[in-house]
Amino acid sequence: MPNHSEQIVVTVDDSHVSNIESVAVALGTVGMQVANILATSGIITGAVDQEKLVSLRSVAGVANVESDGEMRAI
Repeated sequence: MPNHSEQIVVTVDDSHVSNIESVAVALGTVGMQVANILATSGIITGAVDQEKLVSLRSVAGVANVESDGEMRAI
């Protein structure tokens, strides 16, 4: 069965925002394909295979991992 990649948004906890680049590198080592690092916001975006999604939550500095869903204006 092929792996399905999911677009995600990672929120970095406040104590690690100053080292957001290191958090991004650590996320990459567990399988995330980092697309953007938004240092001011403490956000890292990218993609990961669904099977590796859970392992991202254990990376030091990660406060939250969520799907990057579409936004629609109402």
